[in-house]
Amino acid sequence: MGQERSRKGKHFHLCIACCVSIFLGLCGCVHSVKQWQGEQDLREAKALMGAGNYSASEKKTLSVLEAFPKTLGDEALFQMGLIYSHPKNPNADYEKSKTFFEKLVTQYPDSCRTEEATVWLLTLTRIVGSERETLELQKKVRTLEQTSEARGKKLKQVQEELEGREQEITEHRDAVSQLQSRVTELESQLAKFKNIDLTIEQKKRATAP
Repeated sequence: MGQERSRKGKHFHLCIACCVSIFLGLCGCVHSVKQWQGEQDLREAKALMGAGNYSASEKKTLSVLEAFPKTLGDEALFQMGLIYSHPKNPNADYEKSKTFFEKLVTQYPDSCRTEEATVWLLTLTRIVGSERETLELQKKVRTLEQTSEARGKKLKQVQEELEGREQEITEHRDAVSQLQSRVTELESQLAKFKNIDLTIEQKKRATAP
C-alpha cells in the first residue's frame, strides 16, 4: 500500500515536472518566434531603405527597437543610423544619425556593430564639421557681398555727387569766363572814353585865349 502511494507520488511529481518543462519549452518557442519576427522586421526595414522608402523603414526599425531592446537593439540602432545618414534620404540628418550610433556604442559596447558604428561616428563628425565650416564661410561671403554692395552704392552716390560738382564747376568757369570777357570789353570801352575825354580836353586847351 505504501509502495503504491509512493509510486503515485513519484508519478505526480513527474507529471508536474513534465508540465513545467513543456510550459518552459512553449515559452521558449514563443520567444523564439517573436525573436524571429523581430529579425524578419529588421530585414524588411533594410529592404525598404534599399527601395528608397525611408519613412517606412524608420517606422519598422523603431518598432523592433521598442520590442527587442536587449536582443536586437544594437541592430535597430545601427539601422536607424544608416537611414538618417543615407544621401538619398530627403530627411537625412547627420546629427540624428550620430545620436543613434552614439547610443549603440554606449549602450552595446560588446556588440559586433560597435566597431562599425565608431567608424561611422568619426566619418559623420568630420562631415558635420565640414558642413559647419562651409556654412560659416557662406555667411562670411554673404556679409562681404552685402558690405561690397553697400560700398558700391555709396561709391556710386559719391561719383554722382562728384559729377554734379564737376558740372557746377564747369558752369562756374563758364560764368567767370563770360564775366572776364565782359570786363575786358568794358575796360576797352572805358579806355576809348578816356581817349575821347583827353582829346576833348586838349581841344579845349588849344582854343582857350
